[in-house]
Amino acid sequence: MTDQPLNLCIIENGLTPPDLQETFGSYPQMIERWLAPQLPGARFTYVSPVSGGPLPDPEAFDGYLLSGSRHSCYEGLPWMQALIDFLGQLREMERPVFGICFGHQIMADAFGGRTVRAANGWGVGAQLYRYAAEQAPSAGAALIFHQDQVRELPPEARCIGGSEHCPHGVLAYRFPALSVQFHPEFTPDYIRALTEKYRGSLLPEAIASQALASLQQHEVDSTRIARWVAEFFRANVRTAVPA
Repeated sequence: MTDQPLNLCIIENGLTPPDLQETFGSYPQMIERWLAPQLPGARFTYVSPVSGGPLPDPEAFDGYLLSGSRHSCYEGLPWMQALIDFLGQLREMERPVFGICFGHQIMADAFGGRTVRAANGWGVGAQLYRYAAEQAPSAGAALIFHQDQVRELPPEARCIGGSEHCPHGVLAYRFPALSVQFHPEFTPDYIRALTEKYRGSLLPEAIASQALASLQQHEVDSTRIARWVAEFFRANVRTAVPA
């Protein structure tokens, strides 16, 4: 465990829709805005394999965060296979890694689980997540936007949280890895903007209406998740080679 400022790398697996970029920023920017207040002095570096950028030397950073994506990890794109191989290196080196949505799913696949298109369809809006681990947050609403889910757990993972819609929604591993299906870095305004953008096209009208209503029904506090993730990194970092 360390109290020293951390050197973290955010891996960008998806791009904010261009018409929403100026208002909300990129996914790495959202992640940094969400987590940085809980890690004073931390340095965040972004890499973007989805845009063709290289992955770093695994030893270059204290820890890694994986963003969400519009892609499904079972598409098997070349950059995804490279990311799976990279995750295997992080696991061997015991570098801490935290995954969000697509990051949660590709971590599960990389470590021996399986992600599929969810039989119960889209999850969009705000939903109640419950946790079953002593050091996990208390139950609370979380923001979601996904139609894939982890169906089969990796051998070294245990499910420590989920929702009625997504039972395998939070995974903790026997090595320093943690992941969530929901989006702690999103804001209700961003979910609202995405829902309105895709309403009637990607999202059926009924799903969009239900999602917008859920944002009115639930109050989301992502700060408590940020505190939990910050403590995960502080507890698991090792000395990294300067980037």
